[in-house]
Amino acid sequence: MTSIKTLIVDDESTIFEQTTEALTQEGYHCLVAIGVDSAFEIMIATSRIKLTLTDFRMPADTSADLIKIVKSTLKQKAKFIAMSGHTRPAIEKNNIDLTHYSFLKKSLDIDSQKKRSSLY
Repeated sequence: MTSIKTLIVDDESTIFEQTTEALTQEGYHCLVAIGVDSAFEIMIATSRIKLTLTDFRMPADTSADLIKIVKSTLKQKAKFIAMSGHTRPAIEKNNIDLTHYSFLKKSLDIDSQKKRSSLY
């Protein structure tokens, strides 16, 4: 299996540590960002990120903010999965319709997460 380069964006270290561990065991190459700004910097510096798992609500920005920045600035075709401990988000203030993206409810069910990630 070719390693799928995956970016995990979350402000909670427990979440990104567990997610990284589980996906690495499944053969994914995981990168971690704490927040949207850090994620965007990694996406600029790193080619071929195929999957981005991103927390919906972080202290400064949301997954919708990250999706908008990436889609308007970069030519990468990464898939996005939004995660949240809250209900599934819909259309955000910046007109990103999150219903078009996969969604994982926290606390994460790692088996469910691996199943969704394997689609990419």
